[in-house]
Amino acid sequence: MDSRSRYFDPFDPDCSPMPVDDPASHQYMHCVDGKKGWEHWGDNGVRSDLENPQWRVRLTEYAEITDDNAVRLDVDSAVQLAYVHSPLHQRNLETLYLTSLDVTGERFRLDTQFFGGNSLDYNHQGRSAPATIAFNPVLNQYDVIGPFGINESNRLNVTSDIEAKRRFATAGEVLVGFANSFAFEFTGNDVSLASSIANFSFIQPLLRGAGRDVALEQLTLSERRLLANLRAYSQFRQGFFTQIVIGELGVTGPQRGGLSTSLQSFSGVGGVNGYLGLLQQSQQIRNTEGNLRLQLRTLERLEALYDNELIDIVQVDQFRQNIEVTRANLLDQTNSLELAIDNYKTQILGLPADLPVDLDEELVQQFQLFPIESTSLLVSLLKLQDRIGEIGELSDLATRVEILDEKLSTLSKQNFSDVDRTLRRLQTLVENAAKRARLVDALQDEEPGQLSQQLSDATKRLETIIDSLTESNFADTIVKESRGFSEMLSGCQTVLEQSDANDLSREPEQFLHDVQQLVDPVRELFSSARSDLQRLEEVAPERQRSMNADEKARFKRDRERLNERLDELENGESGFDVAVQQLKELRESYSAKNRLQTIRGLTAWVQSYLQLVERLSLIPAQARLEVIGVDEVDLEPEAAFQIALDNRLDFMNGRAALVDSWRAIQVAADALQSDLTITANGDVRTARNNPVDFRGSTSRLRLGIEFDAPLARLLERNGYRESLIQYQRNRRNLIQSQDSLQKGIRALLRTLQQRRLQLEIQRRAVTISLRRVDQTQLSLLTPPPQVQPGARPQINPTTAINLLSAQGALQTSQNSFLAAWLNYYATRLRLYRELGVMQLDTSGRWIETAVDFAVANDSETTDSLAPPIPVDPVPGDDLELDFPRQVNELEFGQRLPPSQDTGRAALADQPAALDGWSTDRIGHPPVHVAENRHATTK
Repeated sequence: MDSRSRYFDPFDPDCSPMPVDDPASHQYMHCVDGKKGWEHWGDNGVRSDLENPQWRVRLTEYAEITDDNAVRLDVDSAVQLAYVHSPLHQRNLETLYLTSLDVTGERFRLDTQFFGGNSLDYNHQGRSAPATIAFNPVLNQYDVIGPFGINESNRLNVTSDIEAKRRFATAGEVLVGFANSFAFEFTGNDVSLASSIANFSFIQPLLRGAGRDVALEQLTLSERRLLANLRAYSQFRQGFFTQIVIGELGVTGPQRGGLSTSLQSFSGVGGVNGYLGLLQQSQQIRNTEGNLRLQLRTLERLEALYDNELIDIVQVDQFRQNIEVTRANLLDQTNSLELAIDNYKTQILGLPADLPVDLDEELVQQFQLFPIESTSLLVSLLKLQDRIGEIGELSDLATRVEILDEKLSTLSKQNFSDVDRTLRRLQTLVENAAKRARLVDALQDEEPGQLSQQLSDATKRLETIIDSLTESNFADTIVKESRGFSEMLSGCQTVLEQSDANDLSREPEQFLHDVQQLVDPVRELFSSARSDLQRLEEVAPERQRSMNADEKARFKRDRERLNERLDELENGESGFDVAVQQLKELRESYSAKNRLQTIRGLTAWVQSYLQLVERLSLIPAQARLEVIGVDEVDLEPEAAFQIALDNRLDFMNGRAALVDSWRAIQVAADALQSDLTITANGDVRTARNNPVDFRGSTSRLRLGIEFDAPLARLLERNGYRESLIQYQRNRRNLIQSQDSLQKGIRALLRTLQQRRLQLEIQRRAVTISLRRVDQTQLSLLTPPPQVQPGARPQINPTTAINLLSAQGALQTSQNSFLAAWLNYYATRLRLYRELGVMQLDTSGRWIETAVDFAVANDSETTDSLAPPIPVDPVPGDDLELDFPRQVNELEFGQRLPPSQDTGRAALADQPAALDGWSTDRIGHPPVHVAENRHATTK
C-alpha cells in the first residue's frame, strides 16, 4: 500500500501493536472462565489511532493546497487521491496479489520439493518384565506368570533423513530419500551402531488420472486466472476512472474464484454523478444565484412602479413570494451539494468527510454565460441608483422644508385658500418625513422611534385641522396651532439630519464623479462582447458541419442579429455612445441653480444606463452559448459491437472461461476410466557398522502394475454429466453476455445521438429564454396605456407573471443545457469504456484520443465465441520445468502497450507468480488509434 495513504499501516506487520479494544471484551484476554490469560498480548504496545498518523501531513506532496488549507479538487487530483486512498482500488490490487499467490502454490506442486529433518530419542528398559496372563500347556490352563527378569537397555537413537519429491506433467510422481541412524547403547559394553538407507518410490498412472490434461489442469487454471485478473485489473482501472468522474464503476474487477461467462455490460440507463455531478450541482447553484439577483433587480423596479401607483400590490407580492421560494430552493441546493461532496470524499476517494476541498470548476466554466464583469457592474449601478434616488428624495424634502418654513412665517398674512394650500403641503411633507423616519429605523433594525411616531400623529392632527378649517375660523386656528406647525417642520428637519442630509452639499458633484468611473468598464464589456462574437465566428464552421441547410441559415441569421444588437446598443439612439454624451452634457451643464434638474436627469440616466448594461450582458451570453460544442462519434452499431468484442478484456476472459468449462469435460471424462498404475519402489542399506557401507546384497526392489476395474463410477458419471451441462450453460451465458453488450452499445450510440440533439434543443431554449428576459425587461419601460379621465394608468396586469415566467425559464433552460452537455460527456466516456478502447496513463487518467473508427468499420468480423486451444506443450518436460526470470528482470510495466497499461507501480511488488508473463498475453486493442492527448479537464 502507498505509504501516503490514509489506510497505510506504519507498524511492522509481524509485530503490530494491539488496536484499542472494547474494555468489557478486553477483560477476557486476561481472565477467561477463571483461568489466567496469556500475559504477552500487550508486548508490542497499543496503537492510539487506526489511521496513518502522517497522511494529512503528506497531502502536500501530491495535492494542491489552497490558502484556506483546502485540497484543490479537479479530475486529475481526484484520480490521484483515489489511487492513494480508495479502499476499493486497494482491495482489487490485493485480489490480484492473492491470485498470483495461487499460481505460486500450483507451481510449487509441480516443482521439486525437498524435506529433511532430525530426531533424537532416548529409550530405557528395566530389568524386570511385569506379570502377565499366559497359557500353561502342562496344566492346560491360563495362569498369571511373572514378574520375570529381562535384559536392561539404555539406548540413544539419532536419526537424520532427507528426501526429494517431484510430480511430473504426466501425473507421475517420484520420491527419493536418504536416512541414517546412530544408535548408542549405554548398558554393559557401551556399543554403538551406524546405519543408512537410500530408497525411492515411483508411481505413474496410465489411464485414470494420467496425462497432461489432468496433471496440469490446476496449474493451467491458476495461470489463466492470473492472466484474467491482470486483464480484469486493467479494465477495473477504466471503470475506476469513470467512477471517479461520473460515479459509475461499470466493471467487475479481479475475482479470486473461477472465471465467469456472465459478463457485465451497460444496462442502458446512466446519469451524471461523481465529480461531474458535483460540478453540475455547483453550476446549478450559480444559475439560481444569478436568477435570484435578476429577480431582486426586477423587484426594485416593480416596487418603484408600485410607489407611483403604476402596478397593483398583487403583482409585487407575487414577485416577492417567488423570490422567497427561490431563496429556499437555493438553501436546499447548497445543502445537497455539501452532502454530495461529503459522500464523494468518503465513498469514492476514501477520505474523511471533514477534509476541506475546493472544487475546480474549470470544466463547467464555459457555462457561466453572463460575464462576471457585468454582474459587478450591475451591482455598482444598483447602488448608484439607490443613491441617486436617495439624493433626489432628500433634496426634494429639503427644498420643501425651506419653502414651507418661509410660507409658515407669513401664514397669518395669507388668505383662506393660500392657508389651506400651505397646510396641505405641510401635511404631505410631514407624511413623507414620517415614512422616511420609519425607513431609517428599519435600516437600523430598531423599533419605530419617538420621532416617527410624533410625525405620524402630526399627520393625523393636520388632517383633522384641514377638515375643520373654514373661512371663519382659519385665523384663530393659525394663531392657536402656529407653534405646533413649527414643531412639525422642525421634526421634518430632524429627519433630514438623521438621513445624512448634510452630505447633500457635495451632491451631485460626487455622484457625477462616481458614475463617470463606470464608463470605461462598460466600454471594456463591449470589447469583451466583440471578442465573444469573434470567437463564435471562428467556431462556426465546426458547428455547421453537423447542420442541414435550414439550420445553417438560421445559425447565420442568429449571428447577424447578435452583431446588429451589439451595434445598436453601442451606436443606436439609446446606445452607449449616446449615454456617454448625455452624461457629458449633464456634467457640463451642472450648476448650483439647476441642482435639482441635474439630479432628476441623473436619475433617468442611471436607469437607462442600467438597462443598457443588462441588455449588453445578454449578447456575450448568447455568443458563449453558441460556442459550446461536443465531440461527435460517428460509429455504426455493428462496427462498435465488433470493436468491443476485439477489445473488451472481460470478453477475452469470458471466452477463456468457456474454454475452461469445455476442458473440464475432458477432466471429468478421465475419472470414468479404469485405474491402471505402474509402481516401483526399492531401497539399499548399509551392511556393516558404517553409514556409507552400502551393499547390493542388502537392496530390495519392487515393480508392480495395479489395476482397478471401472465397476463403481456413479459419482464420476454424475460429475461428467454435470460438466456437460455446465459447459452448455456457460456457452449460453456467453451468448447472452454478447447480446447484452450489443444491446448496451446500441443504447449508448442512440443515447449519444439523443444527447447531441437535446443539446441543440436546449441551446435554442436558452436563446429563446434570453430573448424573453430582454423583452419582458423592456416592457417595464413601456408607458402605460391611456385611460379615462380621473383614473390612474397602470401597466399590463400580467407583467409580473411574464417576468417570473421568463426568468424561471432562463434558469431552467440553463440547467437543462448544462445537463445535456454533461450527459453527452458521460455517455461518451461510457462508450469508450464499453468498447474497451479507453486509454489511461500510468497515473490512471484518461488520455482523450481521436479513435479512427473508420478502420474498425472496414474490418472483417471474426468469430470470437470459441478460440482454439493452444497445441504447443507447456514449457518444460517431465523432469525439468522452465523457471522464469524475476519481476525486476522482466521489466513488466515497460512492455505494456499504452492502451492497456495495468499499473507499473502496482505490479512491481507482486510475487514471482508474475514472472514469465509476456504482456502481449494480457490483450490490447487492435483498433487504430491516432493519439491526440488532451488534459482531462479541458
